[in-house]
Amino acid sequence: MKKVTLNYIFVLLYQMTIMITPIFTMPYVLRVLLPNNIGIEAYISSIGQIFIAFASLGIGDYGRKVIASVTEPKQLGETFFNLYMVQFGFSSAVLLTYLFYAIHASAYQTFLLINSLTILSYVLDITWFYTGQENIKNIMIRNMLVRIFSVLSIFIFVKDQNDLALYMFINAGTLLIGQLVTWLPMGKFISKFKFHPCEAKKHLLPVLTFAVVPIITLVPVSLNKVLLGSFVSKLDVGYYNQAFKLITLFVVFVTALTTVMSPRMVKQYYREKKEDFLLSTYFSFRFTAFTTLPLATGLMVVAPTFIPLFLGEAFTASVLNLQILAPSLFFSGLSGILGIQILVTLGKNRAYSLSILAAALFSLMANVMLMFTYGSMGTSFAYLLFTILACLFQAFFARRFFSPKKAFCQIVPYVIASALACAGEIIISTIFLGKNPFLIILLEVIVGATAYFSYLFLVKDVMLFKGFSLIQKVLKVGN
Repeated sequence: MKKVTLNYIFVLLYQMTIMITPIFTMPYVLRVLLPNNIGIEAYISSIGQIFIAFASLGIGDYGRKVIASVTEPKQLGETFFNLYMVQFGFSSAVLLTYLFYAIHASAYQTFLLINSLTILSYVLDITWFYTGQENIKNIMIRNMLVRIFSVLSIFIFVKDQNDLALYMFINAGTLLIGQLVTWLPMGKFISKFKFHPCEAKKHLLPVLTFAVVPIITLVPVSLNKVLLGSFVSKLDVGYYNQAFKLITLFVVFVTALTTVMSPRMVKQYYREKKEDFLLSTYFSFRFTAFTTLPLATGLMVVAPTFIPLFLGEAFTASVLNLQILAPSLFFSGLSGILGIQILVTLGKNRAYSLSILAAALFSLMANVMLMFTYGSMGTSFAYLLFTILACLFQAFFARRFFSPKKAFCQIVPYVIASALACAGEIIISTIFLGKNPFLIILLEVIVGATAYFSYLFLVKDVMLFKGFSLIQKVLKVGN
């Protein structure tokens, strides 16, 4: 588990860089570009996401699984290029289609063309190769440096509301640079390049099956925003999108775990280490609850103070959006375990796709029914419904491969601890209502964390003591 732990730390550090950098830039950008420009940027990004879903093909999950299952080092380069040729062919066609659309668009043509760099970055995306190999360290460090460069560029060059195009160019350009960086260590494989069309064709059907998932996910992630912007207002998209961005910042704990655990579980399953596979599964349930439940409840309580302070008074409408979206952190985490770590690993791709499709259709219906009356809050509820239903459908399909009762038992201690933390935070927010917002948030965090970890300490929680052990090891290495 040492390699898994180190990989998780590096992925988490990178994901936390992604999380922390917007914390520095978002308040500045929101005040400089103003809500209307932020709504336009969110609208353009939503259109881009539709094309990205087709460009990415779900190759990340499938490619990671295939690379993890390769046992012969000689086959690694060949397997990679056969997979990448499939990705390159489809994603290049999507990029050309997007450019045709952008050139002939009647509005926001410049912004759409700039956003084409984002789609190009997905044409070049090969991070699945490194995660499948459990070789993450160098790539993550390089991408962290690129991310920091983008933050500095925003502060230096984005000065007023007329700099929206420049802001979008910095974000898209640095994303592209980050993907180019991942190609640098590939020199040793390029010299042994072998492409076999017949072998590549074998990957075509599985890749297309996986492609269904990101395309379907467009409904709750992007299409619902496009509908909100088209039939309600761009301003509502801005309110929703800022709350959604904040949620995605905290999803790092979930995505880092799935990125690291998925290749390891593939190897455990295909090498018939079923006991280890189940241990990894229950560890994932426990870890997901440990990290996401206190975050979800904490965000719900702190939102009324945090949003005006962090985003500005103009985004007060985002408070309820954030409170509605907060529980999706937990359900997204469970979905990552049930969907990627269990169903995908076991080759149950159809069940995985069906669960996402059913949840997305219910989400679309909910959004259409609610957005005209409740605006961005209706879209927020539709996304939360998507995460809950996806989780329930996946649990149904995966029920034979793990014990739902045992998984539930892994989660219960963190439900109780999070409820205690939430109660303490509510008391603080009530007592100090109208006081300095920095003080309120600080006290809420201190009281919530104290209540949460105190309960886990009293019940001698495994995750907590594993954390203490890891910190001790890090300190010993430091000394």
